[in-house]
Amino acid sequence: MNIYYFGSALNLSSIYMIAGAGAAISLKSGKLNLGGEGQIYCGGFVCAVLLNFFSQFIQVQNGQFNYFIPLFVLISFIMSFFICGLQTLFCSFLQIKKKADYLFTTYILSAATIPFIDGLIAGPARSKTDNLLATPFIHKSFRFSQIMPPSALNLSFFGAILILFFFFFLIYRTAYGRKLCILGISQEFSRFAGYDIPKLYYSSSFISGGMHGLAGACAICGTYYACHSGFYTGMGWNAFSTSLLAMSNPLLILPSSIFMGFLTTYSNKFELYNNFAFDMTSLLQGTIILIISFITPKKKY
Repeated sequence: MNIYYFGSALNLSSIYMIAGAGAAISLKSGKLNLGGEGQIYCGGFVCAVLLNFFSQFIQVQNGQFNYFIPLFVLISFIMSFFICGLQTLFCSFLQIKKKADYLFTTYILSAATIPFIDGLIAGPARSKTDNLLATPFIHKSFRFSQIMPPSALNLSFFGAILILFFFFFLIYRTAYGRKLCILGISQEFSRFAGYDIPKLYYSSSFISGGMHGLAGACAICGTYYACHSGFYTGMGWNAFSTSLLAMSNPLLILPSSIFMGFLTTYSNKFELYNNFAFDMTSLLQGTIILIISFITPKKKY
């Protein structure tokens, strides 16, 4: 087995895990966040811009470690989480106050975010030294260490697994998670039980958008090292698919993400080597997911 493609598949699955956790908590509340593509793109863009700004404040001399580096990465990740969380928080506000469809507003906001960021990358945020349609490359000190070169597999893979265990505990072992699950099954019962439904909606949507933004930030620091136009393509929908296949169970997102990562990577490889003129990856994914949906027991989220 080619170690490059094997590592690339695992690396891609780590992005699906992080974003899939965000999709799962939204599904548990009974809502569908369809804005994952734009949120991942936005998170990656915010992270790349901030790290490029912070690079002027670091000086690595004689191999000495700069203790501000992890602080700058942490700030960039928090801002990516926060800004993308605000997007879905706004969609929940429209749903609660204006009776707008959450599914529709998340999709439309994502559709508006993507060309806006494209314009920034093509204009003021574009690198002045490279020919790529992308932001400048982040400083090498901000990049995650590879664990299976020459592939981009990095330490974020293990971080993604820890995130899934945390979300499993949050959803199934806390009072907040139980209320969220009950809300997703029956809003009327939650209302009569005295749950603060707006608070549950706002918090779950904020976490959902934030996790997608965090996935985009991890993609920048671990895989691409710059926010180039279109890097998000397919990530949001595939992460959403992994959550559906896992029935919104964070622990089951682990194998479903690895499955989707290998499916995407090796179908792209097959498509490249055999010179297919159409998108075979999406065709295979759609066919397999359709088959799984027929054999999976129906279960409420």
